Amino acid sequence: MLKGAAAWLGVGGGSSKRNASTHSLTALEEPAALDQALRAMALLMNDDVAGAEVALEGGNSSFHKLAQGVIAFLRASLGFEPEIMKQASERLADAETSADRDRKRAQKEGHRHTSYPPGTEFALCHAEAQLMSAVVGVLSESVVDAMRAFYKLRRAYQLLEEIQASTPRQKKGSRLDVRASEEFQDAASNKFASSDPVRSSEQERRRSSIVSSISMDTMEPMDPYTTKSGRLLSIIGFKGDRERGLSMLWKASKADNVHGAIATLALLNFYGNTIQFCDILPEEDAFSGIGYPRQRCHDALATMRQRYPNSALWLLEEARMEAVNGHLTAAIDLLSIPVSPQMKQVEALMVFEKAINSMFLHRHQDVADAFLKLTELNSWSHALYHYFAAVSYVELYRENYGCNPEKAKSYAKKAESLLEIAPTFMGKKRFMAQSLPLEVFADRKIKKWQQRAKEMGVRLVEGVGVSPVEEMMYFWNGYKRIDNDDFAKSLIALEWRKEKLKDDAVDERAIHSLLTSVVLRNMGELESARGHLQKVLSIDKFLLKGGLKDDWTAPTAHYEWAVIIWHESGPKEVEDCKRWLLKAARWEAYELDTRVGLRVTTALDTVNKYIDA
Repeated sequence: MLKGAAAWLGVGGGSSKRNASTHSLTALEEPAALDQALRAMALLMNDDVAGAEVALEGGNSSFHKLAQGVIAFLRASLGFEPEIMKQASERLADAETSADRDRKRAQKEGHRHTSYPPGTEFALCHAEAQLMSAVVGVLSESVVDAMRAFYKLRRAYQLLEEIQASTPRQKKGSRLDVRASEEFQDAASNKFASSDPVRSSEQERRRSSIVSSISMDTMEPMDPYTTKSGRLLSIIGFKGDRERGLSMLWKASKADNVHGAIATLALLNFYGNTIQFCDILPEEDAFSGIGYPRQRCHDALATMRQRYPNSALWLLEEARMEAVNGHLTAAIDLLSIPVSPQMKQVEALMVFEKAINSMFLHRHQDVADAFLKLTELNSWSHALYHYFAAVSYVELYRENYGCNPEKAKSYAKKAESLLEIAPTFMGKKRFMAQSLPLEVFADRKIKKWQQRAKEMGVRLVEGVGVSPVEEMMYFWNGYKRIDNDDFAKSLIALEWRKEKLKDDAVDERAIHSLLTSVVLRNMGELESARGHLQKVLSIDKFLLKGGLKDDWTAPTAHYEWAVIIWHESGPKEVEDCKRWLLKAARWEAYELDTRVGLRVTTALDTVNKYIDA
């Protein structure tokens, strides 16, 4: 996912049989085939992958092929295993071909079941297959495949717009907009409801399908996974509209079918993940697409939990919501409930989420155990998994250094062993022909610590600089979710060997000052936070460049200064806030600029809303 599509596509399962041939359905067979495919998808969303596969066995219609493609695609979008991604691409290509053929046939024969033009149902299948195929392409390691995927994404959107323009109550030639989509969805219960319940149900399914697909497509360029994606989409003429996409997703989420579930997943991921990375936000639901509609998200999740009670996916979303609300222990308790999801990729996500929440609570042994377990569950980034485990043992070493030397020695050995292993996995996972940014970061940090240890004449664990766990907490914005007890633990972690800090490298001093400022700011001590931040801003940025230095602190400090202004004055000083944000936004390339850039971009969205109001 791109980080927003991948979240709603984050379920998976085993393989299913496919028939290479395609049976051309009669007018009477189409509704039954569509119903069978949708029922299979409902089983999938309730973690009954085996049941979904059985329901699809023997079917070779375009609807069946699309559903079979969904199963492989959902596994691919979570696990990123090359063989599963290849399988998903093949199945979705088959679904595209089949749907396009059936669409042309239906248009030629001219038969219809609903108020929609002949072949609309197959055009929808075609567009949905294109959307999923585009996501698989973007997630591939090939930049060529990614570029093809972006064009396919654009074509899918154009096809969906054509479908929307041809629907009832839509003026011919008008562009898709939120009002039109609302009329489109509302029609399910009034003007276009048929006296035939089968026909009425079919129309409602198609409406929810169209609205869900278009809204996801509209949201696609807003995904924060990489700024490169946004630039490439812009080059091919694709511009996202977050407010429009979110409005349509809320409409689609009301549908009592798989499209409603997909829309809800997208919304929960956006509000519970993407938005949560930022610190400059308006009051809840102050602006469409920016504020966090807490109660609305809670109600939507409650509906899904009731509809799909056996699905670990919705249990995961409930845990995420608890974490967003600052209830980290409750989140971990939910993630610790013994479950055996058929969707193994969901199990891996649950372990990852538990590890991150444990990190926020400074439960370092639990973090190390969880990330090492992840190396057994999937093959995504063993480099990062080992890095997280290693730095957790670094913190355990430091915590026990003065009170339990034997334990400290044991933790040091574990940390050093993992730090030596981690680089052997670096670069094995790539995105658009480039190494993953966090892997590049981790690789550089390890090399830096090795160099420091050599220069200082100490063992590797002693060459580690300012708390690497606190760094990771910042990049995941964990400080928004912890309380005073854990703020105190963070400050203690940042005080390690403080007496030697004044003689340490300038970039290490910058890291210490920045992270200390962030902790104090989240504690409400804004003046003290400003003082520490000023130390970073006073450093010549050129002193933070080159070699193995950390260069991310300078632009991040400008963002953090804007955050302090916002927390002090809110919209009253919006222009000054924007000035600092623009400095951060216009910074030259630096390490992890995508992660920091997401915060900056979201913050600019907020302040611009107030300026334009």
